[in-house]
Amino acid sequence: MIVKNGAASIARCLASVHGIADRITIGDTGSTDDTLQIARSFGANIVSVPWQDDFAAARNAVLEHATCDWILFLDADEMLDPAAATKIMSLIADPSVFGYDVTTWNYVLDAGFRASGEQARANPALTPETADYPAYFPSSNTRLFRRDPRIYFEHCVHETVADRIDTLHLPRRTADFVIHHFGYVEDAAVCRSQKENLYYSLALKKVLESPNSFEAILGAGIAELDHAKQAANALPYFEKAVALSPCHPGGWVYAGICLTRLGRYDEALKHIHRAINLEPANVLANSTLGDIYLQIADGKNARAAYERAIQLGDVSPLSQAKLGAAEVNLGHGESGMARLDAALRQSPGNAELYDIYATAAFLAGRPADACEAANQRLSMKGVTAFHFFLAATLHVHAHMRQEAEAILHAGIRRFPEDAEIRKMMTSLSA
Repeated sequence: MIVKNGAASIARCLASVHGIADRITIGDTGSTDDTLQIARSFGANIVSVPWQDDFAAARNAVLEHATCDWILFLDADEMLDPAAATKIMSLIADPSVFGYDVTTWNYVLDAGFRASGEQARANPALTPETADYPAYFPSSNTRLFRRDPRIYFEHCVHETVADRIDTLHLPRRTADFVIHHFGYVEDAAVCRSQKENLYYSLALKKVLESPNSFEAILGAGIAELDHAKQAANALPYFEKAVALSPCHPGGWVYAGICLTRLGRYDEALKHIHRAINLEPANVLANSTLGDIYLQIADGKNARAAYERAIQLGDVSPLSQAKLGAAEVNLGHGESGMARLDAALRQSPGNAELYDIYATAAFLAGRPADACEAANQRLSMKGVTAFHFFLAATLHVHAHMRQEAEAILHAGIRRFPEDAEIRKMMTSLSA
């Protein structure tokens, strides 16, 4: 493993491999806490590894010190599932296999979390350590592999040995155990932000190094879309990903998401339908299809798409809220608002829910609730000039003119150049 300042979690990680690992080798990239002292208490061999903004280089520096026949790599904020012990012994007994892909369960506090095309799933709590977290999203990498000088890590971020194993035409299989990852639920906000900024910069570096790699192109697009929040910048990456691998649904799905956010709904529909044709059970594609139909006020098709996504395993409060909004658009105000109320209770910190709730409540004939939700949204992160405009509009329709003017004044102070807010203020003053 490689580590830096992992004192808060490394003991749990190393305890999870007790009785499995014959040797523990750790590459330290500059720890200033008690990480190394804790690691040595588990008998770990410590290697100093200068950090060069390259995860593969760091892991390969540690790999040079390996002596055992098989390598299992973990991070300090991870834990091997207890059931893995007997399974690993059986897997490495197969002389024909050179590597095993292992699924990691990345725990999150919000069931609406999405990452790299994976929607969060309900947590079955396999171990006591994971019981407090409502959801996880899965990812996969070749974590268990034979020690062989021909096999080494590649790529500065999202590093893997899988490409080397495949290039060598060596057998690679899927393991039937999991790794638990706690970084998303245990990292402090500042630490998480620093990690995300690092991954963003490395994703862009990776695409410069591998300009024709589907995975690198897709990763750079996701970094622009999810981290930088720049759909227009992300779209060319996804269009190139589609060109590189037209039979992979990932490029089509993310291009469809970008086009939806850019208001290009006809194009978005074509991309998402292509993705669903390639992979009918793709949860993200089906929920995005619902988003498109909801935007173009096609409540019937929006409801069907969200129901399909939920049936496929989408447990996010956001999808439940959007299904409720679709029902409100179809005239089922009571049942639709019941879904929205439940979603808001489940995830009160999700700012997007308040946008959906405010509009749906107004359509359902609940203007006071609409105004309350719009006001709440103004106090949350990511507020834009549109949120002030929407809140003021709802208050005007609720015959709360004085409150609307106060909202507009606040909006002008926050966004003094916004023409829509100024135009509405002039209209109310006339």
